[in-house]
Amino acid sequence: MNKFLSINFTLYTGIALTAILIFLAVFGPFIAPHTITDTLRTSYVDGKIIGPPLEPFMSMDYPLGTDRWGYDLFSMILYGIRYTLVISITITVIKMAAGSFLGLYIGTWRKVPQWIQAFENAWSYIPLFLILFFFLAPISVNSEVNSFVLIFYFIIIASIISIPSIISSVRKKSNEIFKSTFIEAAQTLGASRHRIVWRHVFPQLKESLLIMFILEIVQVIALMGQLALMKIFIGGTIFRPDNNIYLSITKEIAGLVGSARENIYSHTAYILYVPLVLLLIITISFSLLANGLKNHFQSTYQRTPWIKTSFEPKLKPKRKVYAKLKNK
Repeated sequence: MNKFLSINFTLYTGIALTAILIFLAVFGPFIAPHTITDTLRTSYVDGKIIGPPLEPFMSMDYPLGTDRWGYDLFSMILYGIRYTLVISITITVIKMAAGSFLGLYIGTWRKVPQWIQAFENAWSYIPLFLILFFFLAPISVNSEVNSFVLIFYFIIIASIISIPSIISSVRKKSNEIFKSTFIEAAQTLGASRHRIVWRHVFPQLKESLLIMFILEIVQVIALMGQLALMKIFIGGTIFRPDNNIYLSITKEIAGLVGSARENIYSHTAYILYVPLVLLLIITISFSLLANGLKNHFQSTYQRTPWIKTSFEPKLKPKRKVYAKLKNK
């Protein structure tokens, strides 16, 4: 029973859900039953009119139903999840690489300038999605710019404005480690700053950086969701003034949620709930993976505490004393 309770179910659940999401992102367009341009046409079957919007589970060809114009929700999700994961992971890789590199070196300074700390405190109060909104709003709606250019534009801006927060977190963590005794010993032995950063400080932070990396993916997805509520969809927004509707060009998951927001108070609320549930599953999957890894690393440090403290406990070996054999 104790062995069963010690199993890290959070980690295994997070790994399983994340693996499924990655599989859908890679093979989603190939297993989608329809393209994003195919629509359900009105037909008569057994005296009944079958036409959009089609509710979920009413037809095997459209398992999650269709929107008001007959587009398959399941196919749009399979096409859009690739953009959601690839964009969020790409932004996280860029900002974590740049922020961790700068944060490690700034954290090893003996005294951090006051203006850096003041900038970090001020930047932490700025809503990042507002900055993205003002940059993307003029060019996203009915834009003549290619979707991939808009995606690249979003990746660059989102990465740049997110780097200061990464620098602040890594700087504080590396500064605590830099004050350790083993760092002073390394400096006494003549270790250079580069060696101290990459051979002493970074190994102490690699687990924390991995957990931070996964949580930053969730934060990027949250930013995409906030922009979607403002009708700014990643990759471009189509606005039709005759019907006053906004559509996502790339069909990324946050964009599907934002474009279906008006359906919440109608009989077609499932058009909103289907992508919204998937967006919650993506967020929960990465959160479970991060918490599971955190629990795994903590249990490892409990078994081998010298890995974290850099001090290996001195265990006294127990020796058996044998009586001397007397020569007869």
